[in-house]
Amino acid sequence: MIDVEALVVAWLAGRLDGIRVVAELPARFEQQLPTVQVTCLPGPKQGRPWNHGRPLLWRPRIDLDVYATTRAAATDLATQVSGHLHDLIGQGNQWGHVTDVAEPAGPAWRPDYNPSVRRSGLTTELTIRAD
Repeated sequence: MIDVEALVVAWLAGRLDGIRVVAELPARFEQQLPTVQVTCLPGPKQGRPWNHGRPLLWRPRIDLDVYATTRAAATDLATQVSGHLHDLIGQGNQWGHVTDVAEPAGPAWRPDYNPSVRRSGLTTELTIRAD
């Protein structure tokens, strides 16, 4: 199957000029804002008897945190990220491709423990079809 986290990180990094997009926040990340963090959450896999139970569809959830210096900047960037994610349909590799993008939790304010950052985030669900 596709490494969804890597796919989303590369996709967003190629569309958000000059904005750091990572899977894991580096130490002292607040010194280089804005930053987008991509985290793949578990999602159901669906197989069919005729394909010997191998996954046919996978629906991973992607949680995105957007960190910026102001609340307005974090919210604006989260909205941009949301728009770019819907363009993922058709992307993938030899193991599968994205056939749908849903957004069960759109851009919203998220409090953070770090007083140096403001955070907004969203959750998307990708449908991946095995090739």
